[in-house]
Amino acid sequence: MKSNEICHVETTFFHKELDSKNYPFETNRYWLFSSKLCPFAHRTEITRILTGLTEHIGLTIAASVQTAKGWNLDERYESQESTQSPIDGIGRLPAIYELSNSNYTGRASVPVLFDTKTNIIVNNESAEIIRQFDKITVSHFDHSSFYPANKRVLINEIINGFSNDFVGPIYRAGFAKDQKTYHSNFNRVFSYLDNLNQHLSECGPYIAGEKLTLADIHAFPHLSRFDSVFHSLYRLNLKYLYHYPNIVDYMNRLGKISAFADTLDIQALKEGYFLSWNQPTNGHFVPEGPVVNPRTGIAMNH
Repeated sequence: MKSNEICHVETTFFHKELDSKNYPFETNRYWLFSSKLCPFAHRTEITRILTGLTEHIGLTIAASVQTAKGWNLDERYESQESTQSPIDGIGRLPAIYELSNSNYTGRASVPVLFDTKTNIIVNNESAEIIRQFDKITVSHFDHSSFYPANKRVLINEIINGFSNDFVGPIYRAGFAKDQKTYHSNFNRVFSYLDNLNQHLSECGPYIAGEKLTLADIHAFPHLSRFDSVFHSLYRLNLKYLYHYPNIVDYMNRLGKISAFADTLDIQALKEGYFLSWNQPTNGHFVPEGPVVNPRTGIAMNH
């Protein structure tokens, strides 16, 4: 099993549907495993709060620094919401993958949505997990949807563009082995930020218009890590986000929502990125700067 890969381009294996025949929604049956390092997992933490599922789906946040043994659940991230794993005798996330499927050979990544009744991983694809959380809260609790039917084409278009033109190039630049690969992906990242800044001047308070949607939940985790991590660690150093006024305004709006700001821990995620053993540089320390807004991750413009 590839237990030792960092959270970057998301390749997943488990794609079962929560609230289906085999996995009906039941309070306290399902458990979410996350990490403060991982922006993909951050999406699921945000959605769990926004949808009001905190009283129904448990949460364990692994230690922020990953080692070759995989995400550490015994020395978990300490917070009010991060509680002890319900699976006795398992201290590392790879063992949960093995419990679920003894033949699994892929990445032992976060997030993981786990069924404590059957000891099966239901899903480990963040985009699917947050859609399922949204669907559950609409059908079981009459909550308004963050993925409304009349906006799905636009939301999907924004999410796909964000993933293909920003998220993917961030990691390809960061892990590039040659100048050409780095250069082309570097340019794609900043071209996307230019376009996003323009889009946000025209679209309304949120990325898909007047209301908060899953598109915003996709956007915030990676944008909030840009200035403190990607700018230096992945050498995406042409600009900070504060050079984009509409992005700053947008992130400040999201930062006023507790589900976004309270799930963001800049120091923890910096420790994760800069101290985890399998990053593109062999870091042995966490850089002091830049000074960022703790609710948005955007560097202060000095």
